[in-house]
Amino acid sequence: MRGLLTLTRMALRELWISFRLIPLVGVPVLGGMLVSAIPPEFAGETAVGGASFWYGVAAAVGICAASGLAALTMALERRRGTAAWMAVRAVPRSTVLVSWFLAFALLVCLGLALGSVGAWLAAIGRAESSPDALPFAAAVAATAGTALVAVAAGLLIGTTLPTLPATIVAIAVTAPLVVAAVLAPLSAFPLPTGGLALLTHLDSAVRPVAGALQSAGTALAAAAVLLVLAGAGLERSDL
Repeated sequence: MRGLLTLTRMALRELWISFRLIPLVGVPVLGGMLVSAIPPEFAGETAVGGASFWYGVAAAVGICAASGLAALTMALERRRGTAAWMAVRAVPRSTVLVSWFLAFALLVCLGLALGSVGAWLAAIGRAESSPDALPFAAAVAATAGTALVAVAAGLLIGTTLPTLPATIVAIAVTAPLVVAAVLAPLSAFPLPTGGLALLTHLDSAVRPVAGALQSAGTALAAAAVLLVLAGAGLERSDL
């Protein structure tokens, strides 16, 4: 456990000094800040629904970026020989993979949480009465689950492809799914990316909290499956 925490701190430091931390945290934060700049006539049926839609659009961009950066990072670890250096020193490859997943997860969830504050402030500034924060918070949490699936998928792709192809493929796989989540009706969109769909269609959600819990649980299960596959791919890849 201590070794995993050490590797996670090293991964966070690498993301910091390589500036990859900026889009992971900055995209959702900037998106949340810009929600207040959207004219009210372009919002949804309610102030909270409009703010959640536009914040969901920003979150979708951030999710695509996180998936691409995760693929790029894992491919770089393989190309530079860092993963091989750790493997020679008896560090399990699966531990390296999980440490990167935890580092990305912390930053992505932090960015979504901070950005949601800006979106919520924009919503309550336009609402005629004090809105209920629980459905919005639940939708943001479920969207974080969607982001974790995208990160796990990116890591899986990065275990098999070189840096540039891995980044392109990860974005190409993630982008259609998040676009569909934003544009497709909520009732027609499947899990586990339903968290993002719920955030962008909050006005039409009948049971937003229950739907968020279901989406988040499915997303975490999907992320776990993808991590297992990524671990198997990393074990068989040439470092």
